[in-house]
Amino acid sequence: MKAKTKGFPGQIIHFLPANLLSQIARHPLGVGLHIKCLGWYPKAHSHGISRPHGLDESILIFCTRGKGWAEIDGRRFAVAAAELLFIPANKPHAYGADDHDPWSIHWAHFAGTSTASYANQMPVHEYVLSITSADAREIARMFRESYRLASTGLTERTLLLVSHILRYVLGLLFFQTGRSLGGASRVIAHDLTKSIEFMRANVARSLTLHELSRHAGLSPTRYSALFRDQTGSSPVEHHIRLRMQAACHYLDATALSIKEVAVKLGYDDPYYFSRIFQKTLGCSPLAYRRAVKG
Repeated sequence: MKAKTKGFPGQIIHFLPANLLSQIARHPLGVGLHIKCLGWYPKAHSHGISRPHGLDESILIFCTRGKGWAEIDGRRFAVAAAELLFIPANKPHAYGADDHDPWSIHWAHFAGTSTASYANQMPVHEYVLSITSADAREIARMFRESYRLASTGLTERTLLLVSHILRYVLGLLFFQTGRSLGGASRVIAHDLTKSIEFMRANVARSLTLHELSRHAGLSPTRYSALFRDQTGSSPVEHHIRLRMQAACHYLDATALSIKEVAVKLGYDDPYYFSRIFQKTLGCSPLAYRRAVKG
């Protein structure tokens, strides 16, 4: 990985040499996802790239300040601060900085057998993600740590670590609730964070779908569809899992009997509680308590 300093003042670029890239791409912990190059372009005036045939690698661009644009699938997308542009492999594209307020961007190119699965997390024909200020700070921190690691020297371990940092960044993007889609369409997903906080605050009782949807300000049908789309489970199933997580805590950290744990979580029938626990955890409460952990 060579660091280059010409171009935009203060820029950082790290490219992976072909022989080392081949080594990382074959490694069992790199074959799924490995970094190919990454960098930082501050106030990238006149920055612009056109690739009519795409690349055989995916691209992630994180705009921290200013504005930019991208053209994909015959559509033009605006990219603003606290937004990320995700371009899948082999997708023809062009992108660049705004003429009047040029973007400052962290960027990474990556490949591997898992990259298509990450790309599939994006809705069809959408390529821009908006993120929270907390996530923006964390992602910027992860990029800076990657630059630091790359500058210490090129070793297999260092590059595998940088690749795993990128996996963490992708996890933040795709597996947190409340993610917003940017770009031209500006489709906004309903933030379920408060709904899940409501579930956690009410683990000691049963919650119905109608009660949960009413708290979220949505119809039961719309709420269920959004919840399943963002979490992979129904709202009621998710609440049951939270209740069973609380049960695990009581079983691990207290001497309460199974009946007492059931009552604490709003289950009047300890046998019904045990059946729910077995279905959710795959073992009985007693077996869970007796199991050696840690």
